[in-house]
Amino acid sequence: MHIINKIKILLRKKGRIVNKHIIYSNHCIYLNFKIKIIYFAFLINLISCDKLATNNQEVIARVGTEYLYRKELEKIKNIYENESDSILKTRNFIDSWARNKLLLQKAQVNLPDDNIDNLLQLVEQYRFDLFGNAYTQVVANKSIDTIISKNEIDIFLNENKEIFKLKAPLYKVRYIHLPSDNVDQDEIQFSFQRFNKDDQLFLDSLSFQYVKYILSDSIWINRSTLKSQVRFLNQNNFDKYVKKSKFFKIEDRLGVYLFFIKDLIEKGDIAPKEVSSATIKNILLNQRKLKFTKQFEKDILQDAIESKTYEIY
Repeated sequence: MHIINKIKILLRKKGRIVNKHIIYSNHCIYLNFKIKIIYFAFLINLISCDKLATNNQEVIARVGTEYLYRKELEKIKNIYENESDSILKTRNFIDSWARNKLLLQKAQVNLPDDNIDNLLQLVEQYRFDLFGNAYTQVVANKSIDTIISKNEIDIFLNENKEIFKLKAPLYKVRYIHLPSDNVDQDEIQFSFQRFNKDDQLFLDSLSFQYVKYILSDSIWINRSTLKSQVRFLNQNNFDKYVKKSKFFKIEDRLGVYLFFIKDLIEKGDIAPKEVSSATIKNILLNQRKLKFTKQFEKDILQDAIESKTYEIY
């Protein structure tokens, strides 16, 4: 309020000078009237801003003429874990808000005009890209057929085999690690080796007895996963036990291991379709989106030209 009082004093002084020297001048009367209008407009604006900043005690922080309101904190209230976490995150949020405002204000004052102009152009271009890409994505997601047929996958795989050569071998395995004193050991081994549907159900029903196991032998796993899951495997014996269609029973002080390699694919071979199909689907879907986006942008421009919304002079 002290600013308002200073303005009042200055205006009163200005009025006395005017009234003393040119009180009978029409120009003076007009000038005096104009000053009063400017004063009242400024006063109303200042009071409105002050009221906005303090209304209902919603203001949390201030940087210059910019205010942080309590409602902004609602955005982070749902991520609090406890009261101390709430205090810390709230303070961090406020400090971050103030730091960003101060940096922006300092940059606007101290950066060269050329830098500011370039940054504003980048901001505007980013705005166009952000809104444009978001809108195109929404339209594309509604318009594009996302179903990729098996035939499309096969065609793409056959035409791009080199892309899908394995950089490391893959394996399909069965594995059970049992305690040495397990009473169902013989039945488990028999079902493990035969492994029909009944055997699979039986083995699964006893899984609580196993130290560790892999019974999904239709899933491809890599070398590092295999070594981490199968306890007895190491760098020295890996090649000895990792052989296709070979069953091994190994015993040591930690228990009994039943191990079987159902299938393997060597490094340099073409990746199986079940491994590469997800990647191929993404590639084909992205190709569709790219094609749609290019056509969509052309159609928007053409529609604007035909409707006279877009004209070049």
